[in-house]
Amino acid sequence: MGAAKRILKFGGGGLLGGAVGTAVAILWAPQSGDELKGRLTDLVRRARLAGAEAQAAKEDELIAKFRGEVSDPEALRDEEAKVRVEAAQAVAAIGLGLNAPGALAAQETALRAGGDGASASGERPSA
Repeated sequence: MGAAKRILKFGGGGLLGGAVGTAVAILWAPQSGDELKGRLTDLVRRARLAGAEAQAAKEDELIAKFRGEVSDPEALRDEEAKVRVEAAQAVAAIGLGLNAPGALAAQETALRAGGDGASASGERPSA
């Protein structure tokens, strides 16, 4: 019986603390909900963009390292082109937002600029 009382007291204290914390956060918030949501969305978008750029840079570095080890400056040319197209797609999708008007058109333009117009999965973009 003593353990059940302690669990109930602990749970009640947690609920009370959560309610007080929520009330204080609402009353002292420096921004409105929409402003905060926009700011957080922008931060997430910038983090994703930085991640996509870092991935592309690392892939370029690994390709260059492989070329040096096999002494073949033409090694992995197709893979290099594919990496560049995928990086352009990722940056376009992140920069514009996946559902933003023009996002698909920007991705198709990046595909066409990257080579034969084939996507990373080997499919052709639909018009």
